[in-house]
Amino acid sequence: MTTGRDSHDDALSQAWSRIARLDLAVLAVNASGTLSPGARKVLVKILDKECVIDIDARTMAYSGRKTGDVSPHLQVLVLHYIEGSGNAQLANRLVSYRDFEGGALYYSAFKARTIDLIIREFSRKPDLLKHIGDAIGAEPMEMGSVSFKAHFFPKMPVVIVLWLGDDEVPASANILFDANAGKILPTEDLSVMGGVLCNWIVQLERV
Repeated sequence: MTTGRDSHDDALSQAWSRIARLDLAVLAVNASGTLSPGARKVLVKILDKECVIDIDARTMAYSGRKTGDVSPHLQVLVLHYIEGSGNAQLANRLVSYRDFEGGALYYSAFKARTIDLIIREFSRKPDLLKHIGDAIGAEPMEMGSVSFKAHFFPKMPVVIVLWLGDDEVPASANILFDANAGKILPTEDLSVMGGVLCNWIVQLERV
């Protein structure tokens, strides 16, 4: 019987193998990243950090940091982004997770790991959410009570919106994606990306 860990390791190994067979210069351009001169390394931003992807060594690290600081599930996400980034340009139109293929079916799980988390952590601390958005270089938006657009990857913006509640209406939130995000990453990866972003934001709150 295959364990979840084995399945995850297989997905990462397969992603590395597919990337290694492709034209890295083209991949870097498509991903809005750069190719390190004289080396098979692609540099791509994850939020406000630069990630160095060493194709031959099959390692990732943030610039100036040690190898191993990019978790395996995030490595899969990075590789899938680089591989799929040539499939579409930004539509500059925002949609809900429900609008992607299979999104309605998995929406409840997505909502629990993202939207519900933002409401729980920030409905009473909206100024802190705004401050964290500024800290990660997100672009303020004119939606809800607090909102901002964070570029998780250069071509993968994620918008977080929080509406404050009152005595009659509870607080609410939403997570929005570019309409073409599903052409670059599968719907499952979009859920992972949203979850990683929201958890990072909560971790920053607790620092």
